Amino acid sequence: MYIKILLLSLGLTFFSACGVANSALQAPSHSPAGKSWKNAAPADNTNYFYALGFGATESEAKKDALGVISSNISVDIASNFTNTVTATRQGDDELLLSDAKNEVISKSKNIEYTNVEILQSDNSNAEWSVLIQVDRKILTSNYQRKLDSIDRQLKSEYKIYKSSSASEKLKVSVNIERYLKQTDTIFPLLHAFNPYYDASSYTKRYTEYTDAIRASKRDVVYKIKADKNSQTLATLIRAELSTKDATFSNSNYNVLISITTKAKKKKYASTNKKFANLTFALRKTEIVSAKRDGTVISRALYKTKEGSSKGFEDALKRTTKYKKKIKEKGITAFISGN
Repeated sequence: MYIKILLLSLGLTFFSACGVANSALQAPSHSPAGKSWKNAAPADNTNYFYALGFGATESEAKKDALGVISSNISVDIASNFTNTVTATRQGDDELLLSDAKNEVISKSKNIEYTNVEILQSDNSNAEWSVLIQVDRKILTSNYQRKLDSIDRQLKSEYKIYKSSSASEKLKVSVNIERYLKQTDTIFPLLHAFNPYYDASSYTKRYTEYTDAIRASKRDVVYKIKADKNSQTLATLIRAELSTKDATFSNSNYNVLISITTKAKKKKYASTNKKFANLTFALRKTEIVSAKRDGTVISRALYKTKEGSSKGFEDALKRTTKYKKKIKEKGITAFISGN
């Protein structure tokens, strides 16, 4: 009798233990039994990025974790930038390389993530903690599709470029340079996502595009003509083109840049004495680029407003807004209006 009771007791203990073990195996990952995963994320490998994130909500914690991955990718890009197509096509121009690198690093902080998997999450002490996993192959595929789309546009524009005259190439080159600038931010990311990414099929072609555009710009000889209201802008444009090694001549030119500006005087009532004392010039500026025979290559129109405490004439001469647009677009795009 004693033996039967003992066996029955052992049997119940066994099945109870199995039930507990089975329950533990089926526990959802969003409610982990242990919290050791919060101490450190697994090391990245060739297939996945990992990161821990924290926040007031699970969504905020996930965003925080993705920020960690983006930050790590930025560091990787900074240290390996010289090995990318972007760096190769820029050649030895340190200023261009520096600008491109800074923009790439800035853009890398806004990576478009998809298929982010939350491996573990926990909500305790009024804070969410998550461990996420990002598939590197999916990231690579997504950005490769972006690159393929831009590359098709580049091939099409370069075909047009090659059949254009020297002066017409200026306008077409703006589109090519814009697309190349977009690829500049993609190649370093692809190399960061996949250390074995092969960009050799693009390197020679994109370097050819860049060299061709630089060569065509050297073939252009400019003449700049400006009305009274556009004199300071004409000086600015000449200075910007000079940094690109442009050539100028009032007699042997093949591209004429004509600048005209219409302006209205304006003052605004304000309780702010400093603002009320300003006189504004509301300007409408047109920049027309044409061949020597008068054929228009491009036409750009800009509406800007400048203020000055020294009066209308001083406001009219100011170039701050023009400089800002040139910095955003580049001098060739600014002139052409692209």
